[in-house]
Amino acid sequence: MTERIGSHAGGQRSESQSAALYEKAHQWIPDGVSRATLLRRPNPIYVDHGQGAWVTDVDGNRYLDCNNNFTSIIVGHANPAVTQAVSAQMARGTAFAMASNVEIELAALLCDRVESFELIRFCNSGTEAVMGALKAARAFTGRPNVIKVEGAYHGTYDHAEASLASNPTNWGNAAAPVTVPYSVGTPDSVTEEVSVIHFNDADGARAAIRRQGDRLAAVLLDVMPSQVGLPAIEPDFIAAVRETTREVGALLVLDEVISFRLGFSGAQTLLGIDPDITAVAKIIGGGFPVGGVAGREGPMSTFARSGSARAKVPSGGTFTANPVTMAAGFATMNQLDHDAFVRLDSLGDAVRDGLRSAIDAAGVDWQVTGRGSLFKVHPHTRHIRNYRDAHLSSDEAAELERFEHAIQAAGVYLSGGGFGSISLAATDDDIAFLLDGAAAAFAA
Repeated sequence: MTERIGSHAGGQRSESQSAALYEKAHQWIPDGVSRATLLRRPNPIYVDHGQGAWVTDVDGNRYLDCNNNFTSIIVGHANPAVTQAVSAQMARGTAFAMASNVEIELAALLCDRVESFELIRFCNSGTEAVMGALKAARAFTGRPNVIKVEGAYHGTYDHAEASLASNPTNWGNAAAPVTVPYSVGTPDSVTEEVSVIHFNDADGARAAIRRQGDRLAAVLLDVMPSQVGLPAIEPDFIAAVRETTREVGALLVLDEVISFRLGFSGAQTLLGIDPDITAVAKIIGGGFPVGGVAGREGPMSTFARSGSARAKVPSGGTFTANPVTMAAGFATMNQLDHDAFVRLDSLGDAVRDGLRSAIDAAGVDWQVTGRGSLFKVHPHTRHIRNYRDAHLSSDEAAELERFEHAIQAAGVYLSGGGFGSISLAATDDDIAFLLDGAAAAFAA
């Protein structure tokens, strides 16, 4: 393994401990890791610890963390307030078959922040949150079908995965995108129950929603989907989805698992969207596994018992709303006041502007998209409105991978696909370090 060391990094070692651990892991773990998103050539990096905006691997190399556990870390690693809250709770116990007050505190905090959050029900991941939201939509409407955006990632539920990685060989005509199962073994019924639309295609969305009509339970929408390229969502598209779902009696399910980090009340308030149900996760758990389904009282009532009858959508889990996660989430969200989001916006603007300057200086035909604390680099200059605009050719994918290797060698750790996020722990010097690394990578 090539040592990846930035100016903040420790000394090199003659042998990579990450490579050795990866080889060892194959004895017990398929593919060597339990998260496919960790795989990168020649092997995944094994972390030793994190502090603030930085992580240190088992070989002593330090990286500016612009992955932040796939956007779930927003106040930095080992944040003192979160650490104190978690330590205090762990001293009292980690998980019980009983409710806890801190669950109520986090629920109240979140519902106070977002107008559409009249009620919230916690779970353990973004995947569970999306799954629960869709089940609630089906139970509330009595309908089976779902519409989602081509290329949008919503976790690993079969219906939410549809057309996640479709490509020119199977995605069909632009006017009629094909529903493509993602995982081998997905039931055939998924292609009948899930229809696909293009992001930012207002006319296509209206037509698809009306075509489904009284069989449509919900449209599942991420307002800034990373796999679609982090394009800006167009007001006409928002209006088309919201107005037409109401016209046919379907629900709008917003996936704010990532975009909730864009503002004090999430992206829905910034964009003026009024969803029926919202799936949230990542930052609300303060670095611990979490998810939540929030929304209007009507659809959220499907999670509640009616007298002695069980709920229409029973939900639970051994570690759902465990007090450690709730304490970490409450300690994190309490730090995210309006000033915090002003700072995150400023950091994100500095990154995006700096990356564009680095691209211009290198004379390469690349571009940058994103908003708030999110950014994504693309090895082309096509205008991105939807997944097909952002989809990379094999040459473009190889070029982006070379960039990712080069910036990692400079001490900056991104997510795959050129996607990155910034935490509040990042300083102006850290942003300068990121941009210096990007400039070196573009030049290379």
